[in-house]
Amino acid sequence: MPHVYVLRHHPSALHKAQRALASMPGWTLAGAGTHGRLAAEDIVRTRPDILACDLRLADGPATRLESALRGMDEPPLVLLFADSPDELGMFDALRSIGNGYAVEGGRTQGLIGALRRLASGRASMSPQLAQQTLALAALGRTRLADAQLPAAARDYGQAGGLLGFTRADQHLLSLLAHGLLVGEVAARWRVGEVEIERRIHALYQRLHGSARAAAQAAA
Repeated sequence: MPHVYVLRHHPSALHKAQRALASMPGWTLAGAGTHGRLAAEDIVRTRPDILACDLRLADGPATRLESALRGMDEPPLVLLFADSPDELGMFDALRSIGNGYAVEGGRTQGLIGALRRLASGRASMSPQLAQQTLALAALGRTRLADAQLPAAARDYGQAGGLLGFTRADQHLLSLLAHGLLVGEVAARWRVGEVEIERRIHALYQRLHGSARAAAQAAA
């Protein structure tokens, strides 16, 4: 029974999200608001499973919640809402707190579908986000001809770079950076789409580790 905390920039979007959540059997609302700073203490207290949050809230970017979330023994999965996956600040937010994103008004699923995918450990990644991830890891794209081979999915040797990615991770990021969709990657690798989405979710988890390490080094 997932417990969800909702933070939206506009009250109308907040009410819409609350209505959608109420229609999901077994899902409960942990809390809601429009301001991150006001909600931070409540999030720590209520310990939601998922935080559904706009990339930018009424009082600033969602990344301001980072310290509160990192202080929790079991921080929630974070679903970020934006008009585009390539919106300014999205990569930094995914690196520090996000486990996935949902684009509203585009050709993507709504809140209900996005929450269910996130709860099952699935995520997507745009070409630009994949390029940024490769750059952060100090890895180049692998050759498309090599990356799309079914054997690439099982290439678990270390790729090098800065984040400890495997060569399979590098191949996946390369395919996404070339613009392939999840379904297209799954078809070339001869695996299910869910498998690809779970691998992407794991990449976001790895980005969190790099952000924590950078914060500790800065401290």
